Amino acid sequence: ASRRSRVAAPPRAIGVRQVAGEGAALVDRLRACAEVTAESFGADESSAVSVLDGLVRKVRYSGDAFALLEAYDDGASDGEEERLCGCADVTALPAFGPRASKETLVARVPIALGLTEQSNYAYLSGMCVRESHRRRGVGVKLLEACETCARKMTPTPAAMALHVDSDNEGAIALYEGCGYARVIEREVDDAFGRMSRALGGLVGGKKKKILMSKWLSSRE
Repeated sequence: ASRRSRVAAPPRAIGVRQVAGEGAALVDRLRACAEVTAESFGADESSAVSVLDGLVRKVRYSGDAFALLEAYDDGASDGEEERLCGCADVTALPAFGPRASKETLVARVPIALGLTEQSNYAYLSGMCVRESHRRRGVGVKLLEACETCARKMTPTPAAMALHVDSDNEGAIALYEGCGYARVIEREVDDAFGRMSRALGGLVGGKKKKILMSKWLSSRE
């Protein structure tokens, strides 16, 4: 007797879009991203509030130099409503001067990359993917979308930069697979920045973080 072949269900579609809007509608979308970030790092609701505060500040003070990207599962295969499954943000920063980053770890990036006083770079942060959607290419799509947004910023950043925990082998492999190279490794207080302060209590103490970068234009 012939066996009846089993038809595999089509893969669910993953999309990425930039978070935009105004007023309460924008805050609701920022809150959703903050909740996904906290969930992805195993943090609680109070941490999500702190992450939301950080995102609101970036939107308010960075303007067009900031972009928040969200990945979503549109549920097209089974009629479910789309579900937010990951997010990441990118901020264009001048290498030096009064508008340069004041965050200690981020402020060291221009020197580590050998940027000039006239240079700008894009800093990636908040990269996260819900556990239910990992190993499905969501991180790659978010990273590519962040790079696309960075290239549209004025002036165009010379490079993308990010920090990753030295023991996060999965994330390091993702970044290296997308063309990022290790620059330097530092032992730092894990609680830097608003988002990391919100999530830093999960690990505490000192962490080794690797600075990774990818050049978007020819090196100066």
